[in-house]
Amino acid sequence: MTGQAGRKVRVRYMPHHDHEIEVCDARGRHLGPAHLADAATPEQLQALREARAERARRLRADAKAAERLRRQRFAPTTSAEPAQRLGAVTAAQADRELAAADYTDVARLALPDLIPPAPPPAHWRTPPALAAGTASPPPVPAPAEPADTLPEPGTHPAGDAS
Repeated sequence: MTGQAGRKVRVRYMPHHDHEIEVCDARGRHLGPAHLADAATPEQLQALREARAERARRLRADAKAAERLRRQRFAPTTSAEPAQRLGAVTAAQADRELAAADYTDVARLALPDLIPPAPPPAHWRTPPALAAGTASPPPVPAPAEPADTLPEPGTHPAGDAS
C-alpha cells in the first residue's frame, strides 16, 4: 500500500488471517492485501511459545499444589470431639515447602533499592508527594519578635524614618 497515503479505503479483517488485512477503495474495488509491517521473527515466535508453555506449566503446578492444600483429611472419630487433622509432616519437609513459598512472592524477590528511580524533572507537574523530593524546600520564615519587646537603645524600628 506504499504511495496510497491520504486515500480513503475500506479494510476487511479476517480473524483467521491475523497477519494481513484486505484493502478496498471507497467504491469496494479490491486494492490488495496489506501485511503486518513489524511481524515477529520466527525466533521470537518460538521463544514466545516456549515462555507461554512454561508459564502454563507453572500455573498448572501451582493449581495442583493449591488443590492438595485445599483437600484436608481428618481422623475418624466415634465420639463428639474436635476434628483432628491428618497429615504428619517432618520439620525438613516443612522447611523445604516454606523455602519454596518464599520464591513465589514476586514482590519480595524484587529489589527496589537496587536501582532507585530518578526523580522527575522539575518542569513536570507531579503530585505533592513526588514534588517534595524534587523541588527545593520552601524558605522557612524567621520567627517573629514578640510585640512587647522594645528595640535596643540606639537602633530604630523598621518603620521609623528618623
